[in-house]
Amino acid sequence: MRRDWIKRLIPTAVILAALLAFPGISKGEGAKGYVTSDSCRECHEEIYTEWKKTPHARMLRNAFKDPDAVEATDFGPEIPFKKSDIYFTIGSHWIQKYLTLLGGQFYVLPKYWNIPEAKWEPYSIWNWREKPYPITCNGCHAVGFDPDTRSYTEESIGCEACHGPGRSHVESEGDPGKIVHPAKLSKERRDMICEACHTDGKDIKTQMYPFPIGFKPGEDLTDYFTDFFMPKPKSKGWYWGDMSYKERHRMFMFWVNKFYATDRACDICGFDRGLTVTDIYTMSRSEYCGTCHREVYPRYTDHSFHTEEQAGCADCHVPTVIDGGERYSIHDHRFDFSQPALACTECHDTDMNGQAAPAQTHNFNIREVKIKENLTVPQACLKCHEDKDSGWVSGKLKKMAEKGFRVLPE
Repeated sequence: MRRDWIKRLIPTAVILAALLAFPGISKGEGAKGYVTSDSCRECHEEIYTEWKKTPHARMLRNAFKDPDAVEATDFGPEIPFKKSDIYFTIGSHWIQKYLTLLGGQFYVLPKYWNIPEAKWEPYSIWNWREKPYPITCNGCHAVGFDPDTRSYTEESIGCEACHGPGRSHVESEGDPGKIVHPAKLSKERRDMICEACHTDGKDIKTQMYPFPIGFKPGEDLTDYFTDFFMPKPKSKGWYWGDMSYKERHRMFMFWVNKFYATDRACDICGFDRGLTVTDIYTMSRSEYCGTCHREVYPRYTDHSFHTEEQAGCADCHVPTVIDGGERYSIHDHRFDFSQPALACTECHDTDMNGQAAPAQTHNFNIREVKIKENLTVPQACLKCHEDKDSGWVSGKLKKMAEKGFRVLPE
């Protein structure tokens, strides 16, 4: 039997009318100066296409416009809501949460779908009605959030989340001086773009939102964000207690370290990547690819003609590299945080906070780029199989297609 609160849901037609009448409920005008990623697409088609494949682009999706966005498949009688009660999906990679509308406000429903396990798990089962989604999440899960109307310009994490409002850039017909280029910022200001969402605290102006209201890429995050929250139970490895910006950066590096890990997710939400995860470990890169490519990874050898030890996903589907092959392009959905090994002082003070240097480098999963060229799949094959030719590669790709795998055009 479904919970009593579901009976209080406003009929769908009335809710849709409310969505149009009250932009503060969801997508609306949002903050000034934003134009959405669709405007960026007109000049940056290739980058836009790659971005659309990323977890950032699929963070918040409208389930009415795209019913296929809902990953959950089981809506039996023990689940206290129906698929039709879902207005937005949150996430597409590890777990997926769902938004419904109650009394003109969005809330996260009290169960989430564990994507790898294909099963429901509880989420905020007791206090889910105490966390209105616009106040808790919209500053990071959407672009151009306006606290006055609680509306936003674009669903999910779009171009302007990292490049800042783009209206002036568009109206100037692409003047590069009227848009933020993160690579041209100082390292500290560039990191602050990520840290605005991937560390925690409260906005200085209202002390109400757990994200920095009004912050724009290129600005000083400390002008918008309070000192971050007190340390979490698993933070002993990075937290020192001085509440400085260095500490915030250290917290960010802690989360970078968890990029491939199975155990951590959003610290604001206060949950891990599924209650069923009992073995905490760092995935291989190919395993990480498999969390999205769930039909291909279980048939790894059939698909690639290699074991994972012989060749990883990214050895054939080579991520785009930039800066002469020094790092991956952040716009490519196959990107990594790869770069040369970090110095201890990236996270620690020069005096190492009184500690001796570690015996070995911490496992930050920050490796140098293995293949420093932009290669097609056939080129990647021939890079290793130097004694073969393009005809041999075509034969392998044909066999792959015969096994039911989609062969990407090169």
